[in-house]
Amino acid sequence: MSKIFVDACLGKETPYTPVWMMRQAGRYLPEYMAVRAEAGNFLNLCHD
Repeated sequence: MSKIFVDACLGKETPYTPVWMMRQAGRYLPEYMAVRAEAGNFLNLCHD
């Protein structure tokens, strides 16, 4: 993982704001569907 990203996560000053891009894969997997069903909604899923 990039040092700049880690520094930004720790609240340190960085030369630019890093962005984390997350792939949308695996939605068809039974494991994902179970976690999503347990979370109830998207925000709960993100915060958990």
